[in-house]
Amino acid sequence: MSSDKDKKSSPSEQLKKTVDLWLKWDQCEITKAEIEKLKNDNKWDDLEARLSHRIQFGTAGLRAKMGSGFALMNELTVIQATQGLIRHIQERFKEKKDSLSVTIGFDARHQSKDFARLAAALFAHEGIHVYLFDSITVPTPFIPFTVQKLKCQAGIMVTASHNPKDDNGYKVYWENGAQIISPLDANIADSIEANLEPWKGKAWNLDILKDKNSKLISDPIEKIRDLYITNLAKLCNFPEINASTPLKFVYTPVHGVGQPYAELAFAAFKFQPFISVDKQKNPDPDFSTVKYPNPEEGKETLECAIETANKNNADFIVATDPDADRFALAEKDTSGSSETGWRILTGNQLGALLGWWRWFTWRNRNPTVDVKDVYMLYSTVSSHILKSIGEVEGFNTIDTLTGFKWLGNRSHELLNDKKHVIFGFEEAIGFMCDPENVLDKDGISAMAVGSEMCAYLKSIGRTLYEQLDQISLLYGFHINNNSYVICNKTDVMLKMFNRLRHFDQREDQKKEEKTAAHKNEASEPDVLVQYSNKIKSHLGTDENEDKDGNSDEYVYPKACGNYKITGIRDLTVGIEADFRDEGKDTKPTLPCSSATQMITFYFDNGSEITIRASGTEPKIKWYSEIRKKKGNKQTSQDKNSKDDDEQFRKETKDELDQLVNAVIQEFLQPKQNSLIERETTAK
Repeated sequence: MSSDKDKKSSPSEQLKKTVDLWLKWDQCEITKAEIEKLKNDNKWDDLEARLSHRIQFGTAGLRAKMGSGFALMNELTVIQATQGLIRHIQERFKEKKDSLSVTIGFDARHQSKDFARLAAALFAHEGIHVYLFDSITVPTPFIPFTVQKLKCQAGIMVTASHNPKDDNGYKVYWENGAQIISPLDANIADSIEANLEPWKGKAWNLDILKDKNSKLISDPIEKIRDLYITNLAKLCNFPEINASTPLKFVYTPVHGVGQPYAELAFAAFKFQPFISVDKQKNPDPDFSTVKYPNPEEGKETLECAIETANKNNADFIVATDPDADRFALAEKDTSGSSETGWRILTGNQLGALLGWWRWFTWRNRNPTVDVKDVYMLYSTVSSHILKSIGEVEGFNTIDTLTGFKWLGNRSHELLNDKKHVIFGFEEAIGFMCDPENVLDKDGISAMAVGSEMCAYLKSIGRTLYEQLDQISLLYGFHINNNSYVICNKTDVMLKMFNRLRHFDQREDQKKEEKTAAHKNEASEPDVLVQYSNKIKSHLGTDENEDKDGNSDEYVYPKACGNYKITGIRDLTVGIEADFRDEGKDTKPTLPCSSATQMITFYFDNGSEITIRASGTEPKIKWYSEIRKKKGNKQTSQDKNSKDDDEQFRKETKDELDQLVNAVIQEFLQPKQNSLIERETTAK
């Protein structure tokens, strides 16, 4: 038997060929030298990890760690993706071959500008006009905005959003201004596979970008920035209140691109300038003051902002993530109940507040419009508070799969049908406040709209949390418990989900382990299946990437903790089942894909918990909500009434927390699966 050392020094012939192919194609001195060194040092395991599989084109594009190899983000893989995208655009828009255009922007990460310029040069070499934001970094929402306003066929944003500093990405938008979805993403992926070899004389040839007389390259920053701010100002409803508010706001872009655009947005809403966080206001690709450049992580990411706010006796902290498409908000806590002195709102709380605010302000402007033509959208793992508001106020709500690629495309369909789409959100602090202009989450517009909401509530003597209480009393309490564990092994993650779909096998194993002494004992059977009939997928082979998956049979858990499971929805295998009565199952209305892992459990106490594997990070996430209404809907300011409301909220939250803990221990099994618990939580 060969040793590990022998294995490393004896690569397969296929791996040798792949290494040679990389060295032949790559013209970047840094990554080429890295592969050469690994080859010379006989680091074949490392080479296999980098080269044996390609970075997958999905989740609206590419995202991975930067480095050498086909599996990572680097100049060669960006060139390959761009070549495939170009060929698909040329094929798709043959009738516009002489007037094709795209827009390209980049964030402040390492190599983002280089990747963007390499892509832009390839488009220009093919005679396709490129609106390249070359002079300055831009927020991600500027790309879908530009696609719409300049009538481009596609847009590219080079960003990894709030991922760690070593990552980068390549996000693609289509002509409607929304992120690409299936089957378009698969078609582009096929085109990439057919155009892997770098185009001679064009790949890495940036001379065309230096030609100042070229009609194929232009920087649209001034036109787009002014047009964006002009459109944003139309969302302002109370300029007088904004101009005169005594509130102090602190803003942080968390080392990202947001600072200059946030300043313009604040001015457009007639606010006095906000207080900047000096340590974080300038772009920094190393995110030097934070471990995670994601405001959603809570107090650790906002530590510098909290320090600045305390020094300046500020009232609110507003933040955007590094590419300025997400928005976070914190309110000074005068009650002393929070650890930091600041109450950081969750994405679901912000979704409730902004949803209420967009309805309140839009309805005031449009009192005669038929509410049957008005829509709000939310991702299925987010709070259903918009649905509850819509049921009372009369407007429509639609839930979609996780991600703004689904929210944006569905909004576009509604707008094309002459419907009024006024808001969309997902719990990961993503908010679409201006769907007519930006079909994606937008941290800059959300920051301006959210700040005006704060100023208005201040003018009527109400805090954000008091307004949340009013929303709960009017539309029902919606309590959430969302978080994640880190799972670095794909096989472990798949095994965990497989166990949840074959829970009868666990019972068979337990029965085999019983000793003879227990065989004759009279006891209630430990039934773990919901009903005797096993469930088959409702997906046909043409709908499921796993061609054999639809022939499998599934049995799901009956209960968890103290609560029975009344139904499930499995968007991986294509099953939605109601376990009450005799049990009925059907095909889910939401799109299904065996490429993603996602199961929702419905419980008899009204709770709903979804377990999902992230598409961009090594995380298993859970999203939960319990919805309850108090019998007395009075919105009294009486202290006893407030105490009763708070007690009701606490009891409801405790009920959900206990159930979520049971789901984590029984379904995720962190110890058995060596899962890493989340380090930070929002306080």
